[in-house]
Amino acid sequence: MKILRHVCFMALLAMLLAGCNAGLQRGMVGPVYVSTARPAISLTVKDMPLLTGGQGQCNLPWTSVLGGLPVSVWLAAYGQGTPQSPLAIVAQAELPHSWYWNSDSTPPFSVDHATEIIGDTQFSASTFIVDGARDPFSLLAGVQPDTPPVRWLVRSFTSRFNFNVDKVILEYREPLPEQMAFLDVLTIAQTDQLKAFEQRARNTFVVGRVPENLIGLVDPYLKNVLWQFMDQYFLGTVSQYDSFKVN
Repeated sequence: MKILRHVCFMALLAMLLAGCNAGLQRGMVGPVYVSTARPAISLTVKDMPLLTGGQGQCNLPWTSVLGGLPVSVWLAAYGQGTPQSPLAIVAQAELPHSWYWNSDSTPPFSVDHATEIIGDTQFSASTFIVDGARDPFSLLAGVQPDTPPVRWLVRSFTSRFNFNVDKVILEYREPLPEQMAFLDVLTIAQTDQLKAFEQRARNTFVVGRVPENLIGLVDPYLKNVLWQFMDQYFLGTVSQYDSFKVN
């Protein structure tokens, strides 16, 4: 009986997800990323021009799926497109049926963990260093393949939705300051320098509702994202529902 109830729950969950996705729209309206599915949300940034926006797919490694788990990602990037300037990323990642995001993407060796409210949405936030050697966003930042990789100071905000099938990720980056260049990872939290950086990150993003009379949505494939490097360090980790687990 428990197995039957669990199978029925999984079938109901699939029906609910299908209903949520019926007629959904995701993509760019001008400089704003919009999703009409759960979550129905709009994401953009302040005072930074749009570099690119659209969608793509990556294969998340380190799962039971041979070749990696296919993950659909919608993404917009903002900034000046130079390695010396800040870069802001807004993204939504959706998993295939029977998989779920099992964490809020808090990377190892991160500091200043907090719950942040942006708009009316709650995010898990953390600060860390990214080494740009395998950075999916290096081309967006103007880093050429034949030049040294850029190291970044990053503040990340993540939130899960839709039975943990969807995840929204906001990431604000600045080139790692010279006085931090000797660090491999962050070890000291809540310094004045980090507090100022985190305040800039918090003020960068705008999270709101879907615009009324939505028109002009575009959803191109993003060619200047290095999808082969899109992995759990940006997206986070996943698990698979066990349809035959008896509780």
